[in-house]
Amino acid sequence: MTRTYDETWIYHPRAQAGSLLELDDSESGHLVRVLRLAAQTRCTVTDGHGQVLNALLEEAHPRHARLQCLDVAQVLPQPQLALAQAVLKNRGLEEVVDLCCQTPLRSLQPLWTDHVQVARNRDIEHQVQRLQAKAIAALQQSKQAWLCEIPAPVGLDSWLSARPADETVAVCDASGKPTTLEGQATLVVGPEGGFSSREYALFQERGILMVSLGASRLRATAAGFWALGRLG
Repeated sequence: MTRTYDETWIYHPRAQAGSLLELDDSESGHLVRVLRLAAQTRCTVTDGHGQVLNALLEEAHPRHARLQCLDVAQVLPQPQLALAQAVLKNRGLEEVVDLCCQTPLRSLQPLWTDHVQVARNRDIEHQVQRLQAKAIAALQQSKQAWLCEIPAPVGLDSWLSARPADETVAVCDASGKPTTLEGQATLVVGPEGGFSSREYALFQERGILMVSLGASRLRATAAGFWALGRLG
């Protein structure tokens, strides 16, 4: 007997109409042991690039469940907003991903800035993998169709130099003014210690937009999430 479970939202990068997907241990265990889904349950799967498909849980095995992709239900446009966040100490960046990737977000670029309090010789590859896993969990939690891209950290100066001419870059700072953003835009949030005078001079030299998030002084882990809701 076929039944539909409306709360499933499964991510698989190779999802396409007609494909048969074998899920990993973690996803299989969640569907079968936690949600207690049985074979022939209708689910929803996304490829993380805007495509949302109807699917059928063909085999409900707790270690290697299999999912039959059926038809494409909808294709959603890529989000317009992106976030560039200074690297934060402890697990601050993971908190940012947990929150921000539950909103439509094109990418989240970690930045090395002058006042970052984290040594650059850390195991960055492992940290980025953790962030990417958090982004997948946030996508499934919030039923997003686009997986937020999270690349390796880069320096603020080189990142600014690589920005496309048609992209708006807006630095979240108390010195700015309230505004709204249209089209493709990237919001920039600094570290716990804020930006340096050198970096402020760089923003001014490049004509970077400075935007205010209001009177509240926000933690670095909360500013990006607040900005996405307020300026998006």
